[in-house]
Amino acid sequence: MKAREGQIRRQMHDVCDLVFKQVKKPKNLEECRAINVYDNKYRVNIYTRSHDPIWDIDKVRITQSYFCRLDGDSLTIVSPKI
Repeated sequence: MKAREGQIRRQMHDVCDLVFKQVKKPKNLEECRAINVYDNKYRVNIYTRSHDPIWDIDKVRITQSYFCRLDGDSLTIVSPKI
């Protein structure tokens, strides 16, 4: 079970790396999460941190989201079109 989890984490990290080769990585990046939707299709959510001066707290939000197709080592961003 742990080996499978490690493989999934590595694949998630690889998908995020491939996305950042096509789009600029935000300066305030908190996390990139690639979720396998089905087969070789992924939903990639980019989380960023920003400070809210009114409430004096840091907020983490999804600021970019992509639907991607992974073919071997090649990643195609299907939506939104880039």
